[in-house]
Amino acid sequence: MELEQVVREHWGFEGSVAGLGEGHINDTYLVTTPVERYVLQRVNRFVFRDAEQLMVNLERVVDHLSAHRPNWTPRLIKTHEGAPYEEVDGAIWRLWSYVEGRSLSELESDRQAFTAGVAFGETQRYLRDLAGPQLADPIDGFLQLDHCLARYDDHAGKQPASLVAFVDERRHLADRFRVRDRYVHGDCKVNNLLFDDRDEVCAVLDLDTVMWGNWAWDFGDLARSACVIDGRLSLERFALVCNGFLEGSKIAATADDLASAPLYVTYMLGVRFLTDHLAGDRYFKTSQPGENLLRAEQQFELLASLEDETSEMRSCAERLLAGGG
Repeated sequence: MELEQVVREHWGFEGSVAGLGEGHINDTYLVTTPVERYVLQRVNRFVFRDAEQLMVNLERVVDHLSAHRPNWTPRLIKTHEGAPYEEVDGAIWRLWSYVEGRSLSELESDRQAFTAGVAFGETQRYLRDLAGPQLADPIDGFLQLDHCLARYDDHAGKQPASLVAFVDERRHLADRFRVRDRYVHGDCKVNNLLFDDRDEVCAVLDLDTVMWGNWAWDFGDLARSACVIDGRLSLERFALVCNGFLEGSKIAATADDLASAPLYVTYMLGVRFLTDHLAGDRYFKTSQPGENLLRAEQQFELLASLEDETSEMRSCAERLLAGGG
């Protein structure tokens, strides 16, 4: 079925449909009608094995966040039947409201770094009082490093020899941040935020991975994506992201945790890219053979750089926690 027909038959909108964004997981499209714009998505059923449960989770999360802060997330547009999604030929489709704002792959200003920290921190704080049964994990073992390493080990003998020692020497990171005690966003890359013309965050996107987890998973991913400029850590940006996240989340963090979280997430992501390469590129989208191997190598290169800066990150965090700015 053509995309325009999906939108017309199940949501009643007439308009054009074009590709949108460069996401690694779901397929995303911009729907343009004479009156309004929307975002159409097809859920990746290989990644999200129980897509129906995912949508139950998502509807709860969107409603809850909207009650805390109207328009903090896009709205799910209900189908003719009043459902938050539609299944068409085995595929799960959903339609979102379109939010005006800028999506950035890299931050452009210090103000954006601070407000990105506040935004993801506030999102985590808003989720603390989510009522009802605990959300089902959207992906088995997602963000849990011991699980990621176990999947990597399933491909023993296939790993590139140049990376085996690198991975093995850092397995101790799996001992960090094991405790799951709060809801997290689960995908705190800066391109999951929309900024207005004042460099304030106007919306938080991509809520599929909201799950019961550890605060450091969110902070580590944010620092990894927001504080690296030309392949090197910016301590100034790190300080701003720390300040913003602590202000927004109100968590009690140690300096060692703040410095270690980016290492944990960068290592975990590298292991996931490498595992997907070894498994035949079944999880992350690729445009050519070897792309996930290249992504893994890039994350491991970044990790080595972050390791060189760990003591500086820790000292920076200590000054912030002591009120020294």
